[in-house]
Amino acid sequence: MVVFYSCGTSEEKEVAYEEVVRRLMDMKALAKLPGHGEKSAMWSSYDRESKIDESGKFINWDANIDGLKPQYIRKEGDKEVLAEMEGPGAIVRIWSASPAKGHVKIYIDGNEQPVIDLPFIDYFKPSIPAFEYPALVYETNARGFNNYVPITYNTSCKVVADPGWGQYYHFNYISFADGKTTESYTAELSDNARTALKEVNDFFTHKMGNSPYQKGEFESIRAKEKIPAGHAENLLSIEGSGAIASLKIRMDIKDEKKRAEAMRKVTISMRWDGSNEDAVWAPLGDFFGSAPGKNLYKTLPMGMTEEWMYSYWYMPFEDGAEITVTNDFDEDIEIFLEVEKDDLEDFNKDEIGRFHAKWHRDLKNLPKERWPDWTLLETQGSGRFVGTQLTVWNPKGGSCSLGGPGHWWWGEGDEKFFIDGEKFPSIFGTGTEDYFGYAWCDPTEFEQAFHSQSMDNDNMGYQPMNRWHITDNIPFQQSFQGYLEKYFPNNWPTQYSTVVYWYLEPGGEDPLKRVAVKERYGFETPYEVYREEGVVEGEELAIEKNTGGWATVDSWANEKLYTAISGHKVLLWNAAPEKDNELDLRIPSDYENGRYKVYANVIKNKEGGEFILVINGEEMDPIDCFIDQEGIRVEEVYLGKAALGDSETNTIKLVWKGEKNKGRTLKIDYLKIQK
Repeated sequence: MVVFYSCGTSEEKEVAYEEVVRRLMDMKALAKLPGHGEKSAMWSSYDRESKIDESGKFINWDANIDGLKPQYIRKEGDKEVLAEMEGPGAIVRIWSASPAKGHVKIYIDGNEQPVIDLPFIDYFKPSIPAFEYPALVYETNARGFNNYVPITYNTSCKVVADPGWGQYYHFNYISFADGKTTESYTAELSDNARTALKEVNDFFTHKMGNSPYQKGEFESIRAKEKIPAGHAENLLSIEGSGAIASLKIRMDIKDEKKRAEAMRKVTISMRWDGSNEDAVWAPLGDFFGSAPGKNLYKTLPMGMTEEWMYSYWYMPFEDGAEITVTNDFDEDIEIFLEVEKDDLEDFNKDEIGRFHAKWHRDLKNLPKERWPDWTLLETQGSGRFVGTQLTVWNPKGGSCSLGGPGHWWWGEGDEKFFIDGEKFPSIFGTGTEDYFGYAWCDPTEFEQAFHSQSMDNDNMGYQPMNRWHITDNIPFQQSFQGYLEKYFPNNWPTQYSTVVYWYLEPGGEDPLKRVAVKERYGFETPYEVYREEGVVEGEELAIEKNTGGWATVDSWANEKLYTAISGHKVLLWNAAPEKDNELDLRIPSDYENGRYKVYANVIKNKEGGEFILVINGEEMDPIDCFIDQEGIRVEEVYLGKAALGDSETNTIKLVWKGEKNKGRTLKIDYLKIQK
């Protein structure tokens, strides 16, 4: 059964819990302009050093110690207040990168007993009946913890954490329009609540990519057009009123190797109500949520399948609609279109917003005191912000070191959303990847109903991702100003392109215009990553056993060393003085039986220690990573000879010597093994 829930009427006063649940996939409701008092905001562990003083001056606007102090509203004894809201409203999204065992308690409506009292890590597990829905409560493949189960309250809500709760948090919440009340959350879910949660969870689990609407009397419209190079074709022209509820497009080209180029050079535009201005304009692939090229993924409103690129955004109009495809590619293309058109019976004429979606790269430069803010969207009028598609070009990769502009990992930047001219953003995040629902700059592909990452280039290339605001859509009455912090400059090179999606009242200000083809394709600055030939990269070694401190094969070197560090990553091991400190590794290569010379390219600094490398039981000369001076040095050192053979017989062991007056850090770029 396909689930659809109407947006309701303005006369309804109480918002039942199951209705809030059903908003998780109520695409039609997004087109209704917000009522007075309706809002969406977020409490997070952003760095409180970022401030705006009474005169409007931005202070420490680039502060970046999110979650490390930690950050909270205030302390009550040894407890930390993480979030505090007035009702009626609902928490609609909880996120963390490092939830731990310390309890987090949620108090609602002034009650002395918490309605939920769990270790924070259990907020992301099937720990209570309300959280037993894995399409709503999960950890992504890319290490972000998310919980989209609504927690409603009628007068107030406070979130309090015990010591040891973890690190980093978001609590997104909504406030209902004036005059509304809601059914307060209870751990004893009603039958209606369970049914609603199950229906949504089942759809997200088994039917993702299908229409979320009950089709009813939808009118189906199909079109096929061959569009010559350099031409535009009107694919759809509708008179009167209605709404596009489903839009599917397939593009055929002669040479599949050129698909990425074609999907950026071919654009889609939409106009409503006879306007001469685009409400939608974007490269075809970017509009459908991923770039470059066609990367298969499925989310609730958008996706790319083998057959179609699809959109289920609800797009209403009162006096006509047009969809045009322009071919700036140098070959003819063929476009196949399927549209499902709805009427507007569920809406009053004066409450309908118009769907907007626009692509851009870099907008106007902001004042220096606003660095590192990068503009997503500035718009005027009443409406709702509903999503972001971001494609990052970052060929160098990057670590999280704090060395100044260009020396952060690209995803450090927080989202900052100012609503209706507020002086300080009511949505202030903790990192770009956190906004997109994952964590720790993990490039792994994932797809969930409200967010996805559809390509994995190990953070050294293209990184396409999206985030859809459905229950957590951001209503505004007068204006919306949205920014992402962008620490890496374009010449690093780290270059962004985005499609922003929002609803806007007729007559509202949409400032974004079309972008010339030369500015939207081929703008990425090329960069060749240094790689040493014929070596075993540190990041290719597999950690079999660690009896020491903390080890990883996914550590970025300092950016200043990129011309000397092959692949820009290293094996990192911080030994622990109280441990045995042995690290067992596996080499991913086969060798002919024989004796080999062994070299290691290592990073030396004042934190470096002395280590012994043992290959198949043969002890090599010590690896001394210590230098008694400030700075960093990369050096290839000869370690000795060892016998190697078939990979199944090869063992590598690293042992920390624990020498006095030396550090305990080992950073190996690569091993060079020569017969």
